Amino acid sequence: MSKRLPCTFSFALLSALVVALPMGQSADRLAAARARSSTPGQRPARPPRPREAPQAPPRSPVAPSTAARVPQAPAVPKVEFEKFTLPNGLQVILHVDRKLPIVHVNQWFHVGSKNEKPGRTGFAHLFEHMMFQGSKNVPGEYFNIAEKAGANLHEGGVNGTTDNDRTNYFATVPSGNLETLLWVESDRLATLLDVTDQKKLDNQRDVVKNERRQGLENQPYGRWIDILFDQLFPRGHPYSWPVIGSMEDLSAASLDDVKDFFRRYYTPNNLSLVIAGDFDPAQARALVEKYFGSIQPGPALDRPDRWVSSLDAERIVEVADRVPQERTYMIWPAPEYFAADDAALNLASRILTDGLSSRLNKALVYDKPLCTAVSSFPLGAEIAGAIVVQATARPGSSLGEVERIVTEQIALLAKAGPTQAELDRARTKQEFEFVSGLERIGGFGGKADLLNQYNVYLGEPGKFEADMGRYRTVAVGDVRAAVDRWLNTRNRLLIHFRPETSGRPAESTLDRSKQPALGEDRPFRAPTVQTATLDNGLELLVVERSDLPKVAITVATRAGAIADPAGKDGLAQMTIRAIDMGTATRKALDIENAFGDLGATLAGSVGREYSFVNFEVLKRNLSPAIGITADVVMNATFPEAEVEREKKRQLDLLAQTEKNGGAIASRVRAILAFGPDHPYGRPAQGFPRTIQGITRDDLVSFHKDRWKPGSSAIVFVGAVTLAEATALATQHFGAWSGGAASPVTIPAAKPAPAGRIYLVDRQDAAQTNVQQFLPAPRRDSDDYYALLLADAVWGGGGFGTRLNMNLREEKGYSYGVFSTLQLLKEAGSWYASGGVQTDKTKESVVEFDKELKALGGAREITADEFATARQVKTRGYAQQFEAFTRVAGEIATLWSQGLPMTELQREYDETARATLDATLAAAKKYARPERASIVLVGDRRTVEAGLRELALGEVVVLDSEGKPAAAAGGTGSGSGR
Repeated sequence: MSKRLPCTFSFALLSALVVALPMGQSADRLAAARARSSTPGQRPARPPRPREAPQAPPRSPVAPSTAARVPQAPAVPKVEFEKFTLPNGLQVILHVDRKLPIVHVNQWFHVGSKNEKPGRTGFAHLFEHMMFQGSKNVPGEYFNIAEKAGANLHEGGVNGTTDNDRTNYFATVPSGNLETLLWVESDRLATLLDVTDQKKLDNQRDVVKNERRQGLENQPYGRWIDILFDQLFPRGHPYSWPVIGSMEDLSAASLDDVKDFFRRYYTPNNLSLVIAGDFDPAQARALVEKYFGSIQPGPALDRPDRWVSSLDAERIVEVADRVPQERTYMIWPAPEYFAADDAALNLASRILTDGLSSRLNKALVYDKPLCTAVSSFPLGAEIAGAIVVQATARPGSSLGEVERIVTEQIALLAKAGPTQAELDRARTKQEFEFVSGLERIGGFGGKADLLNQYNVYLGEPGKFEADMGRYRTVAVGDVRAAVDRWLNTRNRLLIHFRPETSGRPAESTLDRSKQPALGEDRPFRAPTVQTATLDNGLELLVVERSDLPKVAITVATRAGAIADPAGKDGLAQMTIRAIDMGTATRKALDIENAFGDLGATLAGSVGREYSFVNFEVLKRNLSPAIGITADVVMNATFPEAEVEREKKRQLDLLAQTEKNGGAIASRVRAILAFGPDHPYGRPAQGFPRTIQGITRDDLVSFHKDRWKPGSSAIVFVGAVTLAEATALATQHFGAWSGGAASPVTIPAAKPAPAGRIYLVDRQDAAQTNVQQFLPAPRRDSDDYYALLLADAVWGGGGFGTRLNMNLREEKGYSYGVFSTLQLLKEAGSWYASGGVQTDKTKESVVEFDKELKALGGAREITADEFATARQVKTRGYAQQFEAFTRVAGEIATLWSQGLPMTELQREYDETARATLDATLAAAKKYARPERASIVLVGDRRTVEAGLRELALGEVVVLDSEGKPAAAAGGTGSGSGR
């Protein structure tokens, strides 16, 4: 089933990080692909951003729509707020939400790339980076103090992004630290230029260039967004250059240039600020006045007029690139957000590609397997937009045939419109996604973000009901007319990717230098997990939440990749891929349509030790959704034709993986860490040869042997009680029989020799992917909590870690380097990873080695580093319990590892009382350089000689499956000593 981007989407998110675009199916093949932000730190999902249309779009000759059929749906949950404006023009919005002891500050500056000039592009995005470099009274990295205050980068607790029309910054901290956060935010607005110098500019210019390499140039198909900007918009249009800017413009930018940009656009009268969460509104207002009230306003700003692009003919751009399959991007100019046709086009996009039974998926993926994946998505912005259909052709298929079918399907939709059932299904999904965005106070699409986007683009923060209401009034004729007006034309842009064959206030009396004391930490209390067990052994785990009328469900079973038989790598994953392709009473399209009618999407994922089937749904649709899920889980029939279809799609995905250096590095690292035949070493996604060998009988047997009620659990999180959950589970899963599956025996790991550099060749790679790894304990080890803190210092604690500060901030070699503890039930691995500049590969390896030795004792963790790591872990812990599906996933993962639900609270408690001595002992015990190795995936011709000059161990050349490869001179290895 195809992935689909969120129904409204901004150009900038694509421009800044194309890696987020859907690359086909994955284990989580039914979930919607999510866009990611363009800034340092984590990259959360990006929601719709409605915008006001200055005028109606051109009229169509199509007849007007019939009266709209408006479904009887409840109003959007009300979001209460207070808005006021300071004398200097700063707009402030306050929203109280007391479900967790956290507070979120969200800032939108009404400036983006459209405010730049040709030859001086990339300034808005560059300043987004500069804003994190510290200010006059907050020296050093912004992230350091934000993390100490309790911002959790792993949960998107700090971020910033730039798009065509706005730049935003946000942070979430414990409620007691609101004043500290406002002090920091106001200081960088008031004093950033006081400490902006050439060195900082040069450093962040290098970081942005690495971001471009990582997100655009080193990604298959990554260049398409640059082509879109260049070809879809006429010269001089504010959207005719990419948000991230050009390398040439970034290199040419002077210090005076960027300072002038800041003075013009980074002003209180160009800022909308939201505070949301558990706080006192009167106190918050006083703090905003205290810290922001004395900042001088800037000049009044003109806003560019609406300028919707148009094409007078079909434009075709041919691109030869390092891609595994041919792909077409079919792109039409479209109206801006909140234009008259905006909602209708968003729903049309869903009707075209959202779900297996959608028109283009059925025509191109299901009925005729011409494509691996197809998706469509509107790209919206303040003064113009676009609609994109993206289709990845299967080997042997022609892009011309694919485009012919897309054109035919659009013509049919423009002529007859959608069926009422199609429209209702799309509208229900739109409502579900909209309500789901209200789970969180912060992050992308959270309530604070929506309050700001409505305020900035519509002038009124409380547009929640109006936004959803415009979808309720769309009729069949409206969709037909919008499609005919905007898409039913050959005046469009086609981008063809083909595999290359070769390579104002009172004067201030505030002393900004005095940092407010951090607030008292409020103890965290994990959600209560209620449990029950059905007569057949199926476990139920229930967390009640009453803040929104929805429920998240995860059906978990201990049928992960470790259960794959020898030679059948990828069997668990193939089972998940095909499990909803048919039951005794439903065909694949029946299942897809039934879920779509409920506004839900059935998703699946596979880990080493689990398989999950999950969905979220509005409470009113919970019972039928569970009924369909039970039929899928208990009665899957794995039809032969569907299995073969899914095998082809998995093989297409594996071909794409071969073009992704990070994915290759991760696969080879696991093989080397545990052994090629070890259950933790074999890739969950399989190899082409193993997928080809999997049969329908294999899937039927695996499902029969491994998917059993005594080895499974259902997690409910949301507006449901234990009694309701028990009744629903009994009704729908009570007849499931079979007992429990036999446990999988996990042997001792057989790692490859340590102390070596393993090199995998990826010719002409724009970056080298580096992963340094070493053994780690099991998840239930007594060392777990102390090791978490050691990892937080090394690279796992967020932005201000040793690795990231070294390789990104000090050296500028990488866009980001982080570490991860992969602790499984029977063994573990600890690794650091990041993409580095190809010409700095040798130097980067030296820094990886140096930082590991330092952590192990050469430069012991200091008391300050320990305190910061502990604060990062404890103060940011609550943030992972906002989203329903996030809580359900955490509970299901603990269950799959046999850990008690008390672990939700214990991890916080143990981390809070951890000691420096215990953390030092864990670092010394596990951060042992003699047990470490490094995997690199990059251009061998460029990097190998430098690696062999290092005295860091033998250099061994491997292929992408971790097997010895022929080296220059005829051997697969050579000494680097």
